[in-house]
Amino acid sequence: MTVPETRSGAAKVARDVALALVSYAAGYELRFPASGFHAIHHAAVRWLPLLVAAQIAALALAGRDKRPAAARTIAAVAIGTLAGAAAGWFLFGREGVSRLALAGDVILLCLGALATLPSERRPASDMISPTQLDGGGGVLAISTGLSAIYRYRELLKNLVLKDLKLKYRGSVFGFLWSLLNPLVMILVYLVAFKYIMAIRTEGFVFLLLVGILAWTFFANSASMGAGAIVDNSGLLKTVYFPRAILPIASVFFNLAQYLLTAAVFLPLMLIIYQVRPGPPALLFPVFLLLQLAMTIGIALALAAGTAFFRDIRHLLEIALMVMFWTTPIVYDYHRVPAAWRWPILFSPLSPFVLTYQDIFYYAKWPEPQTAAVAIVYAGVALIGGFALFTRVQGQFTEQL
Repeated sequence: MTVPETRSGAAKVARDVALALVSYAAGYELRFPASGFHAIHHAAVRWLPLLVAAQIAALALAGRDKRPAAARTIAAVAIGTLAGAAAGWFLFGREGVSRLALAGDVILLCLGALATLPSERRPASDMISPTQLDGGGGVLAISTGLSAIYRYRELLKNLVLKDLKLKYRGSVFGFLWSLLNPLVMILVYLVAFKYIMAIRTEGFVFLLLVGILAWTFFANSASMGAGAIVDNSGLLKTVYFPRAILPIASVFFNLAQYLLTAAVFLPLMLIIYQVRPGPPALLFPVFLLLQLAMTIGIALALAAGTAFFRDIRHLLEIALMVMFWTTPIVYDYHRVPAAWRWPILFSPLSPFVLTYQDIFYYAKWPEPQTAAVAIVYAGVALIGGFALFTRVQGQFTEQL
């Protein structure tokens, strides 16, 4: 081994050690945001060297440069964490060690390790066409796909505008029909919860509105995205373009409706409830981008999955129903028993709904753990969705 190679290997190990340390600290910070890492029980700190050493050893032995690199990396992180936890448990006991924090450590370390995987270099003759997404998966495929979508941004814009025009073509009331759906849902839940069940939560309608609008954007995007490939089989067989544009266009179509509806309802609610927007409201574009990233990733994964398994559409209906009731839309999250708050917070849309409620109605900054979960969900969904889509999209034509 040459000196440059030795230095490169040492740099990789140092990078992995840094990732493991940051992931461990972040996992505990997510689990105990109020106290911070300095207040963690001493047992958790004693576990740190064993856990990190086991994780680094597993990553080193995994052969991350071999295919499939992503599967090897995830397996190495899981095995290393289990081995280190078992050693720490045997030597120091489990007192003061949080299983949720270790789960967060595994998720964050997997994300960091996957993001640092070496890109697969291909011969010039095997390079992907600029009009298509790379079908091999991985970080290189995602960057190639994003650049292809950017080159075809005019097509994306035209698809969104086409859907908007078709939806309201020939309609007397036009866009007003998009306001009717959330308005009816709000009225139904208002009568059911506030008058029939006598729930007297202050600002219930405002909180309900914020949740319903965000939920409608997500649910409609997921439903339309799931059928984006199978419903456009004729187009896919005749025209070459980045296939990911189809599910992404469905997400942007629903985003446009969400923004138009929010532009009408939110100012109205602020006036009715006499809520003065504060500085936290400036975070709305940030969290909207995070929700958009998560929704695009989920739509890509659903579109790819539905091309192979049509039952996913039916399973999605059940999943959306479960997700609706595990998202704090029609009930107050702060009145939920403490034992159930973490499971509810981990529901995909919960961190975004809670943040929108905080910044618009309560005029306060979102909780750190809520923001952290939103960021993790956006990153995992976007990277995972693109990786899955680019890996299997070459087989779409065979399945349609």
